[in-house]
Amino acid sequence: VERSRGLGDVYKRQILTVAYAGCGILCSILQGREIQDVLIPVGIGVLFLASGFASRGAIGVGDGCILLALGTLLDTEIYIQMLCIGFFLAAFWSGILLVIRKKSRDTEIPLMPFLLAGYIGGVLI
Repeated sequence: VERSRGLGDVYKRQILTVAYAGCGILCSILQGREIQDVLIPVGIGVLFLASGFASRGAIGVGDGCILLALGTLLDTEIYIQMLCIGFFLAAFWSGILLVIRKKSRDTEIPLMPFLLAGYIGGVLI
């Protein structure tokens, strides 16, 4: 049985994401990071968030919120590595779903597990 998400769940997630981003900004200030090292990842997160709203959910708004929050904490190099590896893994998995499992192009997959794998892969490389 699928449980529908109420507005309360959405607001709780947004509040947690904003709190996480606020902590990330505070940590960035305390660490003395250069402004462009914060603005580039945050800008990419804002682009994903805006594209999520513009595409009416084709790109998850939650993914955009998380990318925005991560942009406040991660260095630009690590952030870009995480995105590239994560998108590659998501594309690879999508190919497997399309070819082997015969899923359609409309099948939704979450991006966060692939970004986590991309982050771990970037740290280990």
